[in-house]
Amino acid sequence: MILTNEAIDSGLLKVKYGQSFSETWEENWQPYLLSDAINVLTAGVGALVLVAYGPLATVVVGAGAMGSQFLVYRSREQVREIQELRSRVRSLEESLTSSNVAFGTMIIREMGQRDGYTDRHAAATAVFATDLAREMKLGELRVKQVHLAALIHNVGLFGLPDELLVETGKLNSIGRSKLAEHSERGERTLAAVPEFKEMASWVRWHHERPDGRGYPDRLRGAWIPLEAKILAVSQAYAAMVLDQPRRPGLGFAEARTKLIAGAGTEFDEVVVRAFLRILDTESDGYRMADDDRFIFPDSAVSSAPQATAPVAPVRKL
Repeated sequence: MILTNEAIDSGLLKVKYGQSFSETWEENWQPYLLSDAINVLTAGVGALVLVAYGPLATVVVGAGAMGSQFLVYRSREQVREIQELRSRVRSLEESLTSSNVAFGTMIIREMGQRDGYTDRHAAATAVFATDLAREMKLGELRVKQVHLAALIHNVGLFGLPDELLVETGKLNSIGRSKLAEHSERGERTLAAVPEFKEMASWVRWHHERPDGRGYPDRLRGAWIPLEAKILAVSQAYAAMVLDQPRRPGLGFAEARTKLIAGAGTEFDEVVVRAFLRILDTESDGYRMADDDRFIFPDSAVSSAPQATAPVAPVRKL
């Protein structure tokens, strides 16, 4: 009877609504297989019990079957409620992450308006780091995380005196020391958000060097995460080719030479080789960070690593 009923329903849905049999299976059959099986089993056992032990035993079997059906229903309801709660939690996490990303990008953009450089450097670093992460076969989720970390890797500059950001002359030792604190400040800012805790470590170590002469922790090559090494190469090359308050940008040939010279000491060799492969196949606009790919996102952009959201408007640098 059950099979006949389902077959009739499937035929009617196919004729009247054009619903395929696979859709009918997923929506109308599969979710109820367990309860239908229990119904069939109950009917069979009930008939046998009625013949062997009489009507009273049949009532007991029927009551047990009804109880099992109720438990199946309750378990389904609980699963559905848990799924809804998980969906709401993910939504809240994504909203929180988006808000913090928007706040971070707003800070970077504000600093860029002060020194004419920080936002352009962040945008270029994000493009280079994203392409490098893909070139090095990182997973897509990790690529998104690297992109976000690159975009706000200099958030620790916020709050430093303006003269450190716009000074055109050479900084003294005190100024250099203050400026070097930005990686630690950036880590503290990002680590306050649970979703950014791992990225915060990359931001802290994006000025570390394989030879151990970087800062703030003087880590050596094996102790530096790959993502931090990617940020180090990306931000350094962006700083080379972009005009800064203290100096004009370098040409591609000179910047490329500096990258090669620093491989193994200042930069990770494997990351440098991967980046050179990208640069050697890209256009001059890419190499000099001045084509349409190098844009800084509006503060409303959601770049959360866990979410897929519509892209907000962006402005050309």
